[in-house]
Amino acid sequence: MSQQSASIIIARSPDDVFAYMDDTAREHEWQPNLKSAEQDPAGPTRVGTRKSYTNQFMGRDVENTYVVTLLEPGRRVVYETAKGSAVDARSEILCEAAVDGTKVTMSITGTPKGVLRFVPSALLEIAYREELNAALSRLKKQMESGG
Repeated sequence: MSQQSASIIIARSPDDVFAYMDDTAREHEWQPNLKSAEQDPAGPTRVGTRKSYTNQFMGRDVENTYVVTLLEPGRRVVYETAKGSAVDARSEILCEAAVDGTKVTMSITGTPKGVLRFVPSALLEIAYREELNAALSRLKKQMESGG
């Protein structure tokens, strides 16, 4: 099992950051390895919403479907992978007011399945950490440049 968490300060309001991160159509702007993203049902995210992703991870296409299990609009969302995903994972996004804008914390806990379970855990942790930090850096850049 791998656990990763990272935070960044973004000079925008928590509501702005949360809404931007929740917009499935814009996730490619800040998620570096995202190839496709779909949401079901369309419209505002709510508990039970399913988000399906194809990501490039360690040179492979990885497909996961996440289900929203907890939602505090404008502040916090928790996702858990659905059956048939490439990992068993729990992911959380937390947006908190900070002196200079919003502190965004992204956390993921997961266990790889399928072919990924053969990758040494130390390599997976490095890859997860790098992807998480890259996503937060891109998010900051997008949000602070008017995204």
